[in-house]
Amino acid sequence: MSGRVNVGVAGLGYWGKNLVRTFAAQPRARLTDLCDLDPARVATFAAAHPAARAHADFDAFLARPDLDAVVVATPPSRHHAMALAALRAGKHVWVEKPLALTVADGRELVDAARAANRCLFVDETFLYDPLVREMKRLVDAGALGDVCHLSFERLGMGRIRRDSNVWWNSAPHDLSILFHLVPRALRSVRLHLHEYLQPGVADMAVADLELEGGVSAHVYLSWLHPEKTATVTVVGRERMLGYEGRFEKRGLTLYDYALDRSVPDAGTGAPIIPVTHCTPRRLEIPAGVEPLAMAAEHFLESVIAGTEPLTSGARSLRVVEALEAAERGATRGGRPG
Repeated sequence: MSGRVNVGVAGLGYWGKNLVRTFAAQPRARLTDLCDLDPARVATFAAAHPAARAHADFDAFLARPDLDAVVVATPPSRHHAMALAALRAGKHVWVEKPLALTVADGRELVDAARAANRCLFVDETFLYDPLVREMKRLVDAGALGDVCHLSFERLGMGRIRRDSNVWWNSAPHDLSILFHLVPRALRSVRLHLHEYLQPGVADMAVADLELEGGVSAHVYLSWLHPEKTATVTVVGRERMLGYEGRFEKRGLTLYDYALDRSVPDAGTGAPIIPVTHCTPRRLEIPAGVEPLAMAAEHFLESVIAGTEPLTSGARSLRVVEALEAAERGATRGGRPG
């Protein structure tokens, strides 16, 4: 494909409006179609984008022969069916995270994209953040020494969903970063889910993961927390990295640390390993383009060039595998009375 890509957005809710704005501003995209089950919502967006056709029917939306790519921005329960229909209609597909709610459905999408020779892109937006890219560069360059452990926290009183839990909504962000920074096989995962706000819908989750080679990871997610935060800590044997991903507080800090590993004489000194220093250094990384815009640009590049994107469905499948494996063996507590 050459030139501009005709893009349609299906789902014009909370995140869909950001995708409409983003693709409308892309020089290599032409926003041609808008689709939502709510006719009034479609009409509102169509008034702001008069060159785009308005649809309340997804089948009619997919039937447009000049529509090249479909952006699926609907609730996770609808990702599989809509993305599969779009691929079978010969469209390139951008789908919000997670790719699907089961590994079987995810694999079906990957197979369908391969059979249709179409791009299947998963919006793991944080992987396009320049700060995460710098984290990846530092880890790969050995700047931290051997990586031992990664810790993730994604907390805050934000959008508390009724139709899916905090694990499937929030963990895809952190698992995608984990597997990006440390692309190793998952050996085991233990998940604890807690339901404090709604019966049957976990609003708090704690997971511990073990990767090949002894690397461990800890993930703490909560919709019941007074302050918003989205942090990643990468612990290496020589240095550590701290990342804050909330856009109003984004930053990356490198920590130099050293331990006194000398063995004291028997009977002398306290039974501790002294920390000789732990010095933070804020890394000044130009913010550049908004990560979502960078993701959209990369998607369009992949469609035009026929190349596999960084966050392809095939690569994102490992996130769904970890999500499913964890929930299969999860403990469930904290049920509301």
